[in-house]
Amino acid sequence: MADMSQSNQDFLNSTLQKLHGSLSVKFQKFVDEQVRAIEETKVKIKKRKGVIHFVRIFPQFSAAVENMLTPADSTLAVRRMVDREYDRILRSMFDSLKVIARESPGASAAAPSLLSAAAHNAADPEDKEALNFHILLIENMNHFLEDVDNPRALEVLADWRAAAQHDLAEHTDLYLGAVMRRPLGRLLEYLENLEAQIQGGKAPAAVAAQPSNSKATFNKVMGAYDAKEVRKGIETLRKRVEKHFGESVDEGPAGAAAAKALVNKVWREAEKYYGDVEMRIGKVTTEVYGGDVLFEWPRGDVKAAFLSAGR
Repeated sequence: MADMSQSNQDFLNSTLQKLHGSLSVKFQKFVDEQVRAIEETKVKIKKRKGVIHFVRIFPQFSAAVENMLTPADSTLAVRRMVDREYDRILRSMFDSLKVIARESPGASAAAPSLLSAAAHNAADPEDKEALNFHILLIENMNHFLEDVDNPRALEVLADWRAAAQHDLAEHTDLYLGAVMRRPLGRLLEYLENLEAQIQGGKAPAAVAAQPSNSKATFNKVMGAYDAKEVRKGIETLRKRVEKHFGESVDEGPAGAAAAKALVNKVWREAEKYYGDVEMRIGKVTTEVYGGDVLFEWPRGDVKAAFLSAGR
């Protein structure tokens, strides 16, 4: 059209301009309808599990649009228009996802923000509404990252992929912070108490001098996490992760494979969490108790248990 506007083909140029305007209006109306449908999903969804349909459809939609635009110059108005509508659709998707995730009263109270969700999980790790909030967002952000391609390095898609990665990481951390309370609850509470006091400026010796933080108490807590108990906790944790992410609502081998891949991804993060706990134990042992304790964290058994459970 740019070349045509510089020619003397006035009739053809006028026709193309009208056609372009008409198609632009139709595309924007189409996007309006999609955004409205996405926003209405938040009141229609009854089962908050699995990949929401608009998250599943968007990768196919963007791929189809990009296939049509492949020959187009990135500086053309059509490119800017499509990118603008991508942004509008994706903003609606991400906002609606979070509304869907917390649409029941329990979830709304449990997770109005990431920080309050973390606090709520710490207080009540068995709250199913809080867990469902994180599970649904993990599933959907993971699907978005796995299925939305960006071969042309479009800024708008790169920005929303970064947002999805951020949300995935935060909700994975919050999810793990909740489910780890079952196998590691007493140990985590003990470590958090010591760490909070030290971060608050209290001297390690003063912390250790408290009866509730004595070396004997620490040895008792650590003694409860022997190889057998740690293995049992990890095996139970694997079953829970598989229940949360492995029961795919999608039919067919593709859905099952995607669910298994997500289970393994969460499982790798769970193993890292255990590694961080080991480092926290080591730091407390050295700084608060001078390295003189009766029990050590069963590192080898932890590694073996994760390897065995992950098969």
